[in-house]
This record gives sequence, structure tokens and C-alpha cells, in this order.
Amino acid sequence: MHPDVEKLLVSYRDTVQPKMCGLPMYNANLQTEAIGFEWREGRLSGVLLTPWFMNLVLLPDESDEWLKLPPGKTFDVDFPSGSHRCLLNAPEGIVPHLSLPLFTTVQDFTDQDSARRVAEEVLRRLYLDAGDAEAADISQDALGSRRTMSRRDLLRL
Repeated sequence: MHPDVEKLLVSYRDTVQPKMCGLPMYNANLQTEAIGFEWREGRLSGVLLTPWFMNLVLLPDESDEWLKLPPGKTFDVDFPSGSHRCLLNAPEGIVPHLSLPLFTTVQDFTDQDSARRVAEEVLRRLYLDAGDAEAADISQDALGSRRTMSRRDLLRL
């Protein structure tokens, strides 16, 4: 695991998670996990799953100008599947990163494995070319239920 991903994971797991565990949106069936982080489109990205949210995360490199800006700014980031608005996060003690909320609550996930499968499917769809027919529709989501949705709808879940 890349050192910056490890720092992000440890910070959320050891610093933020203990503060969140008493809140109603906390899903005790889930653990904080970094999923699918790798270099894509010149940036280290993957999904951060916690017991209270699931976000796509983009980690900076030294040349990213947004590192100099205050947290809370939003940026349109181009992915092969289309453009999405990401938020600059820099919680105290946590590496600054851009995030795109995938699930603002994860209460509907019954276990870690199903949440992980959804995260992996989101990453796969996000990095498909917009012209790819497979990117346009999802006929069976990672949870195994039968339904059709656009890639944009999947990212908004």
C-alpha cells in the first residue's frame, strides 16, 4: 500500500472512527478500508470505505495547485466516464485529498464484502471511457440486485 494511502487509512480509522462510532449513521458491520487505490490518469485514487460513508478519494502530488487552497473548495475533475465535482478535504492530521461522495450513509450495507464489491464496481465504471457502451448502463449492480442505472446515478447513490 502506498504510504499516503496508509496515512489516510490510519488517520480515519484511528482518529476519526472513534469519534463517529456513537452516531446513528454508524454501521458497526463495516470497517474502515482503502479499496482499489492505484495510479489512474496521473493521480493516486481509490475508494475510502468507513462505517459512516463511502467516498472516492484522489490524493495529491506535489504539483497539485489545490493543495494551497483552503478546505471546502470544490473542483470539477475529469474522469474517462465524465466530469464530477470533488471536494477538497483536509481534516486536522489527515493528508489533504479530494473526495467525491459515493454513499453519504452506508447503513444499507449488511457486510464488508458487499460494500467492497460496490466500491470496486464504482471504480471500474468511473474509469471506463464515456463512449464505452458498458459505461452507459449497469444491468446488475455489485450487490446482485437486478436494475438498470446510468453511471452518473451509480456515483450519486
